[in-house]
Amino acid sequence: METLFVIIMIILFFLLMAFVFSAALLTPLIGKKNFLFVIALGFVVGVIGGAFFIAPVYDDLPDMARAVYMSTSNQQETITLNISTDSDVNKAIEDVRNIPGVQSVESGEITVKTTGIGNAWKSSLESRITTANTNITSGKVISADTMMVQLKPGSDPTQVIKQLKSWMVLISGIDIKYSIVQVKLVVDASKVDEVVKQLPQGEVVVTEINGPVEKEIQSLKNTLPGKNNIILFCGFLGVLVGLVGMFIDTITRGIRGIRDRLRQKGE
Repeated sequence: METLFVIIMIILFFLLMAFVFSAALLTPLIGKKNFLFVIALGFVVGVIGGAFFIAPVYDDLPDMARAVYMSTSNQQETITLNISTDSDVNKAIEDVRNIPGVQSVESGEITVKTTGIGNAWKSSLESRITTANTNITSGKVISADTMMVQLKPGSDPTQVIKQLKSWMVLISGIDIKYSIVQVKLVVDASKVDEVVKQLPQGEVVVTEINGPVEKEIQSLKNTLPGKNNIILFCGFLGVLVGLVGMFIDTITRGIRGIRDRLRQKGE
């Protein structure tokens, strides 16, 4: 949410509170017996203002905090990407590596979707998969049609998948339908948004962002009260403003009396 928009929303809420205060000032004219009307008005207007003006700002509070943290942090975040091996993975990785703010790029895991893997082949594939390509360090069958394959850093995922596909068809008749390479980027926290905007569109998908800033944001989310509680608080704030407006003369006289007594004691 733009800063100007946030300011406008907050100003509009304060204008509603000013309306409640002005209505409460009229109690000498409408009669003290109608003070319940002023209280009800303050609550309703406060709830409406909270729902329409404060709640949208409150929803965007974590994102605004993230922008502040990122702009001031000198730490690093990790962005996790998925890249289909149907595309030119090596070119996509190289394009990502050249984006300003990217410190390192590492691919180390491939999700492989296959035709059905029977129980008889599960342990055999897991124990023999490293022979398919020297850059494969391990493999695990996690479901009847999915394998997770771990690679050595700096491996060519496209070449690995080509050899793995041929090897699996040859020894088991199991075919690879498609595969996705997981790539992790280490990025300056202050550059995360810029890096994400410059990622090759249609070639990569951002699945996760982790690091010190994200931990701070998660801690903030855990400490923030629920949105409904904020809306109710705005309603009670409207009631408080109405009460202040209703008894402003009494409050003013009381403050003057306390100030006069303090002045007399000082003399």
